[in-house]
Amino acid sequence: MASGTRVLLVAAAALAAGCASHAKRTDADLDQLLEWLPGFYDNQVQIAEAQQAGRAPEEQLALTVVPVEAQELGTHVFYMQEMTKGPASHITLQRLLSFNTGKDEIIETLWSLADPGRWRGADTTPELFTSLQPDDVRPMQGCDLKWKKDGDHFTASNDPSHCRMLSPRTGGVEFTDMRVELTPDELAISTRATPVGRAAAPGGAPYVRFRRNGGS
Repeated sequence: MASGTRVLLVAAAALAAGCASHAKRTDADLDQLLEWLPGFYDNQVQIAEAQQAGRAPEEQLALTVVPVEAQELGTHVFYMQEMTKGPASHITLQRLLSFNTGKDEIIETLWSLADPGRWRGADTTPELFTSLQPDDVRPMQGCDLKWKKDGDHFTASNDPSHCRMLSPRTGGVEFTDMRVELTPDELAISTRATPVGRAAAPGGAPYVRFRRNGGS
């Protein structure tokens, strides 16, 4: 075998081994993310910290993330529901999340529900989603979040220049900048919407920090 050919074969083998190693690490990171993410959360700790510091507290929120069987969307699918807490509690967000691995990264696809009211109660009875049909959901085009392991926690962000959503408040189209942090005990979410045609403010919006509460 010519020396040049041998060098090429060695290089190809090294590249294949490196790709396999990256894939294994990404798969392991995905397994950990899927273990940490589901649960029941609220932002009571953040509210108490704001009150102690003399700042105006955030709205009291509860967040639930539960795994669901929705083969139409993939193997790793979750239902996320956010709602206000208190006597006049109401649901503020319902969304499906699906996770997959890309090249050296974890990709989260967001799905909106065509009829959110149909899925009320899915936070405690996620088996409702076994009846999910393709027309029941719409992918939120351009809003995929890319996750990475950063030391002892995960971070995720999207490309706000491609993520467009209708504002529930104004009905106008907005670019949406989403950032997420995840630890075993906390899920922090930052969302900043900027109307199309207006310059976005530098940096992200403040995080709402949800602490795991065990379902209380």
